[in-house]
Amino acid sequence: MRPLILALAAITLAPAAVLSQTATSSQRPKKVLTPEQIRYQQAMKDYYAQIDKLRAVALTAYNAEMAREKAPECPNAANDVAIDQCLMRENEISVRNYKTVTQAVRAILGMPMPAGPGESNPFIGPTGPAATPAMDTAAFDKAEAAWEVYAGSECDAVDTYWRSGTIVNAMDGECKLRMARARLRELDEMYSITHPR
Repeated sequence: MRPLILALAAITLAPAAVLSQTATSSQRPKKVLTPEQIRYQQAMKDYYAQIDKLRAVALTAYNAEMAREKAPECPNAANDVAIDQCLMRENEISVRNYKTVTQAVRAILGMPMPAGPGESNPFIGPTGPAATPAMDTAAFDKAEAAWEVYAGSECDAVDTYWRSGTIVNAMDGECKLRMARARLRELDEMYSITHPR
């Protein structure tokens, strides 16, 4: 009877012994980082902290403008002059929000990513090296300049259409608000202001 009990004990204890051996053999020694790797990790933390701050600034301005878009514009303006003056003030606020967003996006694009230990270029993908911050900001500036020409032309066309009426300034003001807000939504889609990747 005793040999049977010992045999059963050996069978039931064997998997536990195997598991404990497997657990200890699969544990690897803790990796020790070199000073260069530690500096790189800190540089990356600093880099992403700066991006997070800039993104927060852009997000605040973006959200403020999107909230303003939902509110009625100039609900207390009683005549054309009051509407025109109100829309002028509304556009000044929109321009400030727009500039805040574009300056933050441009600053993010202009930040060089820290190079990893032993790297000269921080990222080389399947199609070649990543664009430099100078290339990114130049492309952004070119797109912004083209957009400003387009938005100006669009609102000039609205102005021309309504030129003979007293509503012309209000329609021009509305056009500028719509264009700025549409561009902010485009920038959000392109540069992930509201939804970081």
